[in-house]
Amino acid sequence: MSLNNKYRNVFISAVLTMHNEELYLGQCIDSVLAQDHDNFEFIIIDDGSTDRSCEIVESYHDNRIQLYRNHQDYIQSLNLGISKASGKYIAHVDADDVMYKSRFSEQIYYMEQHGDVDISGAFMESFGHLNIDYTAPTDNLHIISDLLWGVQVFHPVMMFRTSSIVSRCMKDHLYNPQCPLCEDYALLVSSALQGMSFGNVPQKLVHYRLSEKQLTCSKAKQVKFYMLQVRRRYYNHIISALLNYNRETYNPAILSLSDRYIRKEIKKNDYLKSISNLYYQYLTEVR
Repeated sequence: MSLNNKYRNVFISAVLTMHNEELYLGQCIDSVLAQDHDNFEFIIIDDGSTDRSCEIVESYHDNRIQLYRNHQDYIQSLNLGISKASGKYIAHVDADDVMYKSRFSEQIYYMEQHGDVDISGAFMESFGHLNIDYTAPTDNLHIISDLLWGVQVFHPVMMFRTSSIVSRCMKDHLYNPQCPLCEDYALLVSSALQGMSFGNVPQKLVHYRLSEKQLTCSKAKQVKFYMLQVRRRYYNHIISALLNYNRETYNPAILSLSDRYIRKEIKKNDYLKSISNLYYQYLTEVR
């Protein structure tokens, strides 16, 4: 987009964490270096790789690339990358994905035009084993309310306003080590609880690689365990907010939904979506 050129002087940080990604790493790095916004540093954290990943990174002779080596600890490596970033915005990059050429410029333009947004995302499309279009709400209130039942800002295309995480003393420990396997969901919930605002660019900016490993997910039970812990925390926050604001209105609605769920008249996802709708109603009233 040519009108995004007005922000070509905005310096950002692209942060990638890798562990044994030699198969697709070159494609990812190429797509980052080919961005139409070229004013960035590219911080790559090696998370204890034992394959050729570091060798591949070192084969690139681009002074924007900074390679750091860490022992294998994914959450710690994610946090290390964020702590090294010095740009106005920080773009998370997954090591096996491919960026649209305009990803950085579109998100920078969005963040500059929406000064109240602390964390932005965008739509995605998957490739590999399945072709899926990933969309999400674009406005803050729907993102915040819908977080109860799932991720609403996709990690592969997440961008942070650095000043927002610095002001909340989150820059050195943005990701929670107690929530492995759902670190993106935990990050969004924690950010929402701290009053951060969100937004999504309503267009696809990342080709998200969907692998057989992701589809089968050998750690599915562990993922579910940590997801439920984070969701429970957010659920309790929502119920407390509703009842403290207007118990006469919200308590009967919550009890009715709970009763229908217990009687198996509605499924769990429908129950969560109904609670999130009540929360959206509350948010529109108080903001």
